[in-house]
Amino acid sequence: PEGLDDETWEIVKVMGFGAFKTTKETKVPGNDKNYGVRKDKKMEARQYMNRQGGFNRPLSPGR
Repeated sequence: PEGLDDETWEIVKVMGFGAFKTTKETKVPGNDKNYGVRKDKKMEARQYMNRQGGFNRPLSPGR
């Protein structure tokens, strides 16, 4: 353990990796599969006014 104090060396041994390094601003292989894709839903308009049967009634059970 060159350049590591005892506490840091214990953490390295317990966690099972050799060094603390960052992947910030670097391309990581396979990382492009971890992100979700936004799927736009089809917008469906619902009529609230001037409906058959009047205004003050429950909306259709479509939703």
